[in-house]
Amino acid sequence: MQTTQNNSNNHAQTTATKAIKITLISCVIVIIFAALSLWILLNQITATANLVKKQKEYEIRLEKLEENLKPSTKE
Repeated sequence: MQTTQNNSNNHAQTTATKAIKITLISCVIVIIFAALSLWILLNQITATANLVKKQKEYEIRLEKLEENLKPSTKE
């Protein structure tokens, strides 16, 4: 009777240990994917900010070129 109970306890212990290992591995995988998603999001934000900066620079250059062309068209 006692060996059956010991076997049952051992089986429950090994099952619980496996469940904890699976849970920990799942948590690590989720954290890795979350970090990867954050990294991608930050890269997208940086790329968008750089595009906006470049666009503003091009707008300023275009305005300067237009100003330079205006006096020559009046002549």
